[in-house]
Amino acid sequence: MKNIFHRNWFTMVHRSRSDGLLDAQTVYRGTDGECAALLLVEPGTLKIVSATWENYTPEVTSVEVKGLAGVEAYFKCGPVLKETLADLGAFPRSLFAETVRGIIQAETFLWSQRGFASPSEYSQYWEQFYIGSCRYYSHLERISKTWDEYCGPDRITSLFNRFKSQSVYIDENKGFRVVGMLSDSFHELSVDLALDPNLLVTKANGVMLRVPDNVCCEAVAYISELPGNLLDGLGKKQIAGLLGAGEGCVHIIDLVYDAMESVKIYQLKGDGKN
Repeated sequence: MKNIFHRNWFTMVHRSRSDGLLDAQTVYRGTDGECAALLLVEPGTLKIVSATWENYTPEVTSVEVKGLAGVEAYFKCGPVLKETLADLGAFPRSLFAETVRGIIQAETFLWSQRGFASPSEYSQYWEQFYIGSCRYYSHLERISKTWDEYCGPDRITSLFNRFKSQSVYIDENKGFRVVGMLSDSFHELSVDLALDPNLLVTKANGVMLRVPDNVCCEAVAYISELPGNLLDGLGKKQIAGLLGAGEGCVHIIDLVYDAMESVKIYQLKGDGKN
């Protein structure tokens, strides 16, 4: 096995000590380049104050995305991101979407500014809003801790952090092994896939090291359904279907999708220097 390609994402949401605004950003550093999606957001409304796209390779460029000012960085903002960021392309849009997901996770510690009377009330809101969306929210009757009980005390400055990585290896038969990892303020898990040159899954394993409840760990079983499936050409919804959809884990789905994308990017760009 030879390591041939790396991709790394870091998403953070911090609350400013001076003006109280949320500084939310996703920085990407891979063999193929380095860039960042940056948002300043009002904590009560989650409306975007300013948005900036920065690219650091091969030269430094910075673009203020004025069309996102005033947009709510929350669910259902995808169409606005797609329209507003059309000139920048799909990958910058994916980093801004990743940043919005970080803001949604940070909302856990913004419950009072978001109009909730208590962490418990916020948790109950999520149980209704997100029901059926993943293993945890599809089996609320079996969980040992509610979301607010799991997350613990409110945070002051650093509200949410997420690290994701993809490492791609190639073997003597030109097949691939991809190890994907996610570690954030609430979760930690990984997937390990073996793919033939056409992206047919030959082996698949996964592990959950830190999750909101033991019921989440049951989603790992769906990874055993992957061998024999051709990932090339599948969208995220199709991959979600293979991995249990609402009975599975959204983070496992993301890691498997990113693994497929990582191999495809390597195949298009070679060693990442082109």
